[in-house]
Amino acid sequence: METLIAFAAALVVITVASLRYRLPPFLTLVGTSVLFGFLAGMPAETLIAAITGGAGRIFSILGIVIFCGIGIAQVLRESGRVEEIVADIRGLVRRPLATAGAAGYLLSVPLMCGITSFVILAPILTHLRPDPQASKTLLYCAGVAGMISYVLLYPAPVVYSTVTTLGLFSGEPWTIDLVALPVSLLLLAGLLLALRGRTLPAAPAEEPAAGRHLRAWLPFLVIVLALAIGSLVPPLQALANINLALLAGLFAALATVPADVREKALARGTKNAGIIIFDLAGAGALGGVIAASTFPADVTALVMGYLPITILPFVIAALVQAAQGSRVVTAAVTGSILATIPAVAVIDPLALVLMVSAGAFMFSYVSDPFFWLLKRTTGDDFSAVVQNYTLPLSAAGLVTLAAALVIQAVP
Repeated sequence: METLIAFAAALVVITVASLRYRLPPFLTLVGTSVLFGFLAGMPAETLIAAITGGAGRIFSILGIVIFCGIGIAQVLRESGRVEEIVADIRGLVRRPLATAGAAGYLLSVPLMCGITSFVILAPILTHLRPDPQASKTLLYCAGVAGMISYVLLYPAPVVYSTVTTLGLFSGEPWTIDLVALPVSLLLLAGLLLALRGRTLPAAPAEEPAAGRHLRAWLPFLVIVLALAIGSLVPPLQALANINLALLAGLFAALATVPADVREKALARGTKNAGIIIFDLAGAGALGGVIAASTFPADVTALVMGYLPITILPFVIAALVQAAQGSRVVTAAVTGSILATIPAVAVIDPLALVLMVSAGAFMFSYVSDPFFWLLKRTTGDDFSAVVQNYTLPLSAAGLVTLAAALVIQAVP
């Protein structure tokens, strides 16, 4: 049981290093990996191999995905086409609140980052309503809506990490969305209903010129087209690989902008993607060390004494999420741990994925970088951010957990 004590110490170290000393996640996670390994009594050679192997595994899974998603986001931002996307959405849904929710929900998956989509949308959304309080509501709506799709839908990095790490749904990962999509839309509808009384009545929206903004949507259309062709045409099935589809989307985005925009977008996008990839590699290092220790067996023995094994993925994911705040890190670390626990084989694969996602929704508080971003952007105090961000996401986690338990219970 010494690994349980080591894990508790690791959670404390991550929290203190992140909040008090503001150390970058990569350094915090790799340093904590070393600390956990020593406290758990792992031999030095085993520890180093687990750190490098875990970091390398995450890079191989998410390196291209993150780079392309951030690259597309930066091209859209530098070229001003995000405003065009928002205008198109507003022309369809007409209400600012629904525009904010739809924009956050739709952009976070193809951009492969809920925070990136929010950063891009925030300056636009604040101009949809003159009233400061109504503008804050739009920001919270976009932020939570983006997290809903980012955490639940394939091929966003959270579900992609879980599926790939655990080797689930080989050849048919899109079947996850047959359930995850309705659940996410239900959560989005609940969010919009909960917030609808906080905004002013909608003003008539201008009709965008027909086809004027097609180039803004082109990267996403190319991604969807590549995935569809790869799924429907056997000789071209390689296009169904999300890495190739996102590469095609990035090249499509780059091909439609001037050279100066392309250069600036690639320079900034590469910098941002590098930071994110390194942070995720640090998460892979921690997950690799934890998985190589006796922690999976110890926590399974502990949980099975009090809770059914079907709850284990949710419990582990929620603990990891509370410790370090990144949802992709949560999925990567949890997946690495669960891969070493044979008992989870009794859990339905779809229910397993949903439980990890449910845990990733929980406890989005001070360890979550998005919490601080929302606080800075809205200017609200802690209690307001908790009320408008932490609690809605925790509610989404409980609803997702309920859906997973239903799937697990139905033969």
